[in-house]
Amino acid sequence: MAGTSTAGRLVKAWGTGVKDLPRNTTWLLSKALTPLEASKDAAGSATHAAGSATHAAGGGLVDMARQAGASILDALPVGDSIELRLQRARAAADEAQQAEEAAVREAEEAKARSDEARQIAERCRAYVRDVEREQAQEVSEKVAEARREADARVERARASAQADADRVVERAKAEADDRVAKAREEAEAAQSKAKQAMADATASLAEARQLADEATEATKAAAEEAHRQAAQLAANADREAKSADERVREAEQVRTRASAQRKRNGRAQTTVDLNEMTKTDLLNLATAEDVKGRSGMSKPELVTALKRSSGSKQR
Repeated sequence: MAGTSTAGRLVKAWGTGVKDLPRNTTWLLSKALTPLEASKDAAGSATHAAGSATHAAGGGLVDMARQAGASILDALPVGDSIELRLQRARAAADEAQQAEEAAVREAEEAKARSDEARQIAERCRAYVRDVEREQAQEVSEKVAEARREADARVERARASAQADADRVVERAKAEADDRVAKAREEAEAAQSKAKQAMADATASLAEARQLADEATEATKAAAEEAHRQAAQLAANADREAKSADERVREAEQVRTRASAQRKRNGRAQTTVDLNEMTKTDLLNLATAEDVKGRSGMSKPELVTALKRSSGSKQR
């Protein structure tokens, strides 16, 4: 479009120059004929004749050329030369007229071509605008079609992905339902087992409480019995302690008597004395001698133990 505008401006300038060609030619002739205007008064008749002929021809440039020719003719001194020069001036005026007409025609043609060029440029610009508009429309349509195709592909991809996701979700739901059902069954079984265990524990607790109560009663009875027995044993022990003290005293008395008797009668008398003693006296004597295991010994065993104890002390 920039090239078309530049060409239009060049054509317009050229057309303007062509249209101004007659005026340019007149200006040049006026410059060339200015020195001859000083003799205008001397060639009045010739100028009048040339002016009438020029007016009959009807051309502005030709009139000027003929006037210039008349002035030149009036300035020349020789008659034949003036006629010849006048013919040449007329011929030049005719040529100038023809040139002006040709220039006018060329200017008109140039103007027509300039107008045509402007029209062509305008049509070209309109064509370019139409092409740009059509191409923009085509681009918009292609973009819209591409978007529709892309939307369709996206929709197909979304539908496929959604179908896959739905299948995965269904499988997950089925697995979850199975797990929930299994967990529920296990929970119910565990609950039933827990209830049974609770019942068993309750029964065991009741039994344990009963056993504890029985044990408490038994312990209480045993404690009371133990207390009673302990009191009895304490009483018996007290009595036995008193009896033991008495037996110790008796044993000391027996031992004293026996010792005195042995001293009087000699060592051989010892066995006879022990054998003649009663078991009670022997036990008392064994207690005094601190014979171990005396309570479970028979009378001969007591005699033997007492003899062994007496022998060890003498040694």
